[in-house]
Amino acid sequence: MTRTVARLIAESFEAHDVDQIYCVPGESYVGLTSALIERNSIRVIVCRHEGGAGYMAVADGRLRDRAGVVMVSRGPGLSNAMVSLHSAYHDATPVVMLIGQVERSDFGRLALQEQNYSRLLSDVTKLVIEVNAPEPRLSRCRERHPRAGGGGRARGHLR
Repeated sequence: MTRTVARLIAESFEAHDVDQIYCVPGESYVGLTSALIERNSIRVIVCRHEGGAGYMAVADGRLRDRAGVVMVSRGPGLSNAMVSLHSAYHDATPVVMLIGQVERSDFGRLALQEQNYSRLLSDVTKLVIEVNAPEPRLSRCRERHPRAGGGGRARGHLR
């Protein structure tokens, strides 16, 4: 089985005892959705709107005192979910948000709703990590995931 970023993220979530993820299915992270469904150890909860998915992850984090996880698509998907990140930030609620991204070959062209998420989310997150190759950045995600639940006002997201 090929070691893709999607499979490594799914393995990392299992290692951190993530048992459910909220999302509105999107083509920009279909590989991760497929990896999660193949593994069948994490419940993928499909929502109708990214804002609702984000708030479900916020509620999950708040009620279970661990990071709630949400996946959204790039561009409008993130825009719809940003208000939930803002709420999590101000309430110090643990949330990890994964955002789909354009293909690596399209980086820097501002194609297909590409955005600079580091700049866009710097005021409402603890950490922004871009994972576009299996190593070495994914090892940072593995070590930082627990930080999403650690005090402070900001929350993290991955793209």
